[in-house]
Amino acid sequence: MDERRTRALTGLAGALIVAASLASCGDGTTAISYDSTDKGLKMPEPKKADREKCYGIALAQFNDCAAGPKTDCAGTATKDYMPDRWKYVGRGQCEKLGGSLIPGEPLPDDNG
Repeated sequence: MDERRTRALTGLAGALIVAASLASCGDGTTAISYDSTDKGLKMPEPKKADREKCYGIALAQFNDCAAGPKTDCAGTATKDYMPDRWKYVGRGQCEKLGGSLIPGEPLPDDNG
């Protein structure tokens, strides 16, 4: 392969990598601002007003963080639709999905 063709392919590969990187960044509608004291370590809080915890709709291993007794974090539901496990949903969607905004009692045979 001649040097000119190699440079052209290298440039094309670089452009594809940049395009893929930009595409994976989302739609660009989320504005994040940092100041000089952040040092890039602080992340903005999620928009909590746009979502709510919905109990009883999570499938096994697909609950969100800190859901129920004896759980450390996400993915600990052992059965589908456990009444004490939750998932985040859009505000106003929980009851439409058959869930509850109030946690239910753990299932009697739930070991955790």
